[in-house]
Amino acid sequence: MNEFFLQIILFFYNNIAFKNLGLTIIEIAVLTRLLFYPMLKQQLSSSKKMAELKPHLDTLTAKHKDNKQALQQAQLELYKQHGINPAAGCLPMILQIVIMIGLLGGMNKILTMGLNTTFLWWDMAKPDAHKIEGLKFAIPGVLVFISSIAQYIQSMMMMPIAPKVLKVDKPAEKEEKKDFASSYAESMQSTVWMFPLMFLFFGASWPSGLALYWSVSSILTIVQQYPITGLGSLKPQLDKLMSKIKRS
Repeated sequence: MNEFFLQIILFFYNNIAFKNLGLTIIEIAVLTRLLFYPMLKQQLSSSKKMAELKPHLDTLTAKHKDNKQALQQAQLELYKQHGINPAAGCLPMILQIVIMIGLLGGMNKILTMGLNTTFLWWDMAKPDAHKIEGLKFAIPGVLVFISSIAQYIQSMMMMPIAPKVLKVDKPAEKEEKKDFASSYAESMQSTVWMFPLMFLFFGASWPSGLALYWSVSSILTIVQQYPITGLGSLKPQLDKLMSKIKRS
């Protein structure tokens, strides 16, 4: 797989990117986002439909509250009727991880090939990190922070605004109201912080070319998904931030 991605990098580098590794990575990021857009659109449409089906899901939950197997079957049937695939959101992220692994392998091979790895003030083959005397770990650089922040924004926009839970609900009642959509939303919430923190932690040791790729890819994804999702769960956070700014 590393050889495959190396050949892709070399093709762009020699034929399209004016023998500049930074431009090569940007072009690959743009191409992958264009290719992945149909999957992204399907994923976002499914998430939007799942949010719209919440009243129907609540009805099914009340109807089958004593039979979890029947509830799951009824939910899956409802999703099928509306053309929703709850697992559709996994494929784009899996493909992105595969590309990242392939690019990492390709970048490691490039180190010995004498290519032009300079882009602006970064060396695409070296980590974007700063070592400070006395610290046992390197401080992530600008590209790593941009990639982590862009990933967080993208993930928050992808999540619909969570409905408020009434205080009168008892713990048992709250548990009864949990459906597949709620479980799916909870699993998405766990990834909101996981990927940005993971890249912030590991990004300081990876070639900065990976940080550039992830930054461009995440920013383009934000642009692609905004017409479909709007700000999503990011909107309440921005509203709180603006309120604090106005009060100060």
